[in-house]
Amino acid sequence: MDVWIIQMQHFHLLRPWWLLVIFPLGYIVYRLKQRQDNLVDWRKHMSPTILQTLTVNGDKQKFISPLNLTLVLGILSLLVLIGPTWQQQQSPFTEDKSALIIALDLSETMEQTDVLPTRLTRAKQKIIELLTIRGDANTALIAYTGTAHTVMPITNDSKMIKQFLDSLSYKIMPHSGKQPQSVLPLANVLLQATNTPGTILLITDGTSDDALNEFEQYFSQAQHQLIVWAIGRNNSESDEVGSIIIPMQFERLQTLAELADGRMILLSDDKQDVAEVNRYIDNNLVVSEDESRPWLDAGYWLVYLVAALYLLWFRRGWTLQW
Repeated sequence: MDVWIIQMQHFHLLRPWWLLVIFPLGYIVYRLKQRQDNLVDWRKHMSPTILQTLTVNGDKQKFISPLNLTLVLGILSLLVLIGPTWQQQQSPFTEDKSALIIALDLSETMEQTDVLPTRLTRAKQKIIELLTIRGDANTALIAYTGTAHTVMPITNDSKMIKQFLDSLSYKIMPHSGKQPQSVLPLANVLLQATNTPGTILLITDGTSDDALNEFEQYFSQAQHQLIVWAIGRNNSESDEVGSIIIPMQFERLQTLAELADGRMILLSDDKQDVAEVNRYIDNNLVVSEDESRPWLDAGYWLVYLVAALYLLWFRRGWTLQW
C-alpha cells in the first residue's frame, strides 16, 4: 500500500485540456434527460400540484438505459482522453545507474540470540536473499561499529559481495561501539560517483543519539532514500542459559527513519521483509536520461471497456428505452 501511495505522488494528466469536454458532455446529458420528460410542455401552463394529481406514473425507469449508459461512456471516454499516468515506461536504451549501499552493523549487540542463530547471521542471510532478487544491480557494502569501512565499492557482481559477507564480524573491526552516522560520508562518496539518487540500507538493531541529528541533516539535503532494516525482537527475552538479551531499539530506529524521511522494515521469519525492502529500492530507481522516458498512459485499457459497452447499441429496440 505504501508503494502505491508513493507512485501516486507522481500522478498527473498527459492531456489535461480534454477536461473541457466535460461541459458539452454535461449539456448533452441534460438535453437528453429533458427529452425523456413528456410533460415538459404542460409544466409551463399547470402548477406542479395539479400536474401531479392528473398524472399517472408509469413503471420506474431501469438503471441500465441508453441515457445512463451515455453518461457512463462519456466519463470513461473522458478518462481515456485526458491520459492519467503515474509511472514511466521502462526503456531498453537507458542504463540503470542508481545504487544500493548496504550498511551492516557489526557491533557486539548483533551477536544476540533472540533471533536464531544470531542477529548478525540472520542479517547476512537476509542480505544474500536480497542480492539474489536484485541480480546484477549496482550494490556496495559497508561495515560499521564505532567507525565505518567500505567492504566492497559499488559493483554489479553480487557474488563478490557474498564472498566478503561471510567473514564479517565485530572481531575484525578496529573500534567498538555503534555509530551508524559514520556510514554517511562513505556512502555519500560512493553515491556521488553514480550522479543519481540511490538508497542507503541500514541493517542494525539500534542507533546512537548523535546519529539522529546527523541522519536528519544529511537526508534533508540529499536526494537519496533511507531504509532501516531492524534486526531483532522488540522486547527483552531470556535465552536458554538465563542471560538477559539486549532488546532491539525499536522506538529509536523508528525515530531515525522518520527524521530521515525514510522507512523502517522489521525482520520477518519469512521472505516478506526482503520483498518489501526490494520494492522500496525499485521504486527509488533512477536511470540515466530519465527525462527521455515516456510516461505510461494508464487510460488506454479503458478503450476496451468503452468498446464493449457500445455493443449494447446493436441490441434490437435498445434506443426505444430512452
